[in-house]
Amino acid sequence: MALATSEERAQGRSWALPRALRSPHILLVPALAAILAVQWPTLHYFYYFDDYVPFGEMAGENASRYIWRLLMSTDVTPNWRPLPGLLYFASWRVAGMNPVPVHVVMLALHAGTAALIYYAVWRTTRRSWAGLFAALIFGLNPAYVGALSQVTTATQQLGAFFLVATLVAVIERCESRERLRANAWLGAALALWVLAIASHEGMAGVFPVFGLALLSFDAEPDGRWQRAALRTAPFAAIGCATALSFAACQCNEGSTVWGTDYAWRQTVIYLGRLLYPVGLEPPWNVGVAHMAAAAGLALCMALTAITGPKITRVGAAWVLLSVAPHVFITYFTASRYLYIPAVGLGLMAGGIAALVGGPALRLAPRAAAAVGIVGSVAIGAWYIDQTRRQEEPFKAATERWRGFHTDVTSVFPTVPAGTRVIVIGGPFPQYEFQLHILPAFAEATWGDGVSITDVEPDSLPAMLARLSDSKYVAEYQSNGQLVPIHGDPSR
Repeated sequence: MALATSEERAQGRSWALPRALRSPHILLVPALAAILAVQWPTLHYFYYFDDYVPFGEMAGENASRYIWRLLMSTDVTPNWRPLPGLLYFASWRVAGMNPVPVHVVMLALHAGTAALIYYAVWRTTRRSWAGLFAALIFGLNPAYVGALSQVTTATQQLGAFFLVATLVAVIERCESRERLRANAWLGAALALWVLAIASHEGMAGVFPVFGLALLSFDAEPDGRWQRAALRTAPFAAIGCATALSFAACQCNEGSTVWGTDYAWRQTVIYLGRLLYPVGLEPPWNVGVAHMAAAAGLALCMALTAITGPKITRVGAAWVLLSVAPHVFITYFTASRYLYIPAVGLGLMAGGIAALVGGPALRLAPRAAAAVGIVGSVAIGAWYIDQTRRQEEPFKAATERWRGFHTDVTSVFPTVPAGTRVIVIGGPFPQYEFQLHILPAFAEATWGDGVSITDVEPDSLPAMLARLSDSKYVAEYQSNGQLVPIHGDPSR
């Protein structure tokens, strides 16, 4: 056999791919592109329902007082979530009532969380394709549809990002062999844990996940239970202190809306939707599909916790602990509450992929790769289709608010403080809108001290408004145009 000349060898090297393109992590780039593309339409969504409440408060407070109230949990929102509040405040100061900046941050956090999930699974299984599958199961999942549609659901994205970042730091602490480096990672994990709680205080009970990771990924078998307990103690102290402080002050939403009436049914509903992300029942009713899916997911969690890779145990614990705070909210279920639990599902999926795919690739590499690719594409296509379908109500709702905002600001560009604007025949005459949402809408739109009411055309308040001499009364005509009753208010 003739040997290749040095020139031929050089020519062959010239056609070699750059090292970056030969990296197994390069597949994460198109995966993140797909994840961003699915949620890209949310960048164009307007404010929706109670999105206006924190912005209305900003209009009536100076910066220092608003931030202080945010930190002291005395603001109008019934939760201690200073990081989301600061994000909203920064966006309002920069762009006013333009929701795009917040949506951009939410989308970036979403992609960042998917990337961190990839890294966690890759780091613990050493299989990039398993990490890729985990990232896609989380990033494309329609179980949490609507979580990126509302501005005030940034709590979910911030909480998920810092929680997964904490997990990654814990994993790196276990992988580090140098004491200084290991302690630095542990310190970083604690700092990220504080940021996670400051994003979503309901996640304070998730700390056992980090303890399980510290135990599972400890490379030294002797004394690892004691080491895990010692290293978990700061996470537990911070989490328990958070929970106890709100129990003591009764200044959190949990003190008014939590109950155990439907806890078991809601657990089944949430676990079922996580595996079968179609439909969402009220807390007093459980559909057959979600009941079966919940049983299947519970069985899968039990089996993988015993036999699967270590990351599957962490994922199973993550699902249960992150769902737990939401099953005690008595009055309703919401798909956005599955955003953080979907992280655990992704971790489990990545671990299961490594468990099944590793031996399959050794026995029949081509067939296993083909089945894996086709299966992943099929799941991704189903996820994308369901996301598009289930996003439609959120899209329509935000468009109604955008249209209402455009109409009233066109008719009343400026409104003096202390003025009550009355709209007859608008899209939001229901009582729940008049109580908090529309007052916040008015203050966020025109300034502190302005209010707005939407009344039915045939109601007594509408009749009295037509008879009044206020220049700030307008009525929707049959053609959908909003017209002032008493002429141009600017004159």
